[in-house]
Amino acid sequence: MKKFILSFAAASFAVASFAQDAPSQPAGSWYLGSGDATQMLHIFSGGVDIMPTVGYAVADDIVITAQAGFGGAFDALDLSLGGQYFMGDYYVGLDLNDPINDLDLGLNAGRYIDFKDVLYIAPQLNVDMLLNDPAVGVTIGFGARF
Repeated sequence: MKKFILSFAAASFAVASFAQDAPSQPAGSWYLGSGDATQMLHIFSGGVDIMPTVGYAVADDIVITAQAGFGGAFDALDLSLGGQYFMGDYYVGLDLNDPINDLDLGLNAGRYIDFKDVLYIAPQLNVDMLLNDPAVGVTIGFGARF
């Protein structure tokens, strides 16, 4: 009986040590974001910047994104492309901001928090304008994952 228990324990340990966690962002997932929640504070004063975002997980835990930003009066279109690598619920990313008008690079790091079935929020720290004068900011993205 002792050999059986030790064999079972050894087999359980071997299986557990080689098991991998399921990806937090599985390949084939689509993301639809609607903007930055921190901009909602300006809804009555100066208008809200609308930033629709579309993302797609090309591989497990690797997401590419495209974002179009509109100013308060829809006078300027600001496109950006990016990619994010997820490590559990945390991620790091690189953005190519406004490649048409004024090319710039940005780095971001944040946390993906899902709630209410498909909805998510993603607080993130951004370091933008790496090719010009660096600017640091915090955003809170929200959207849905399908």
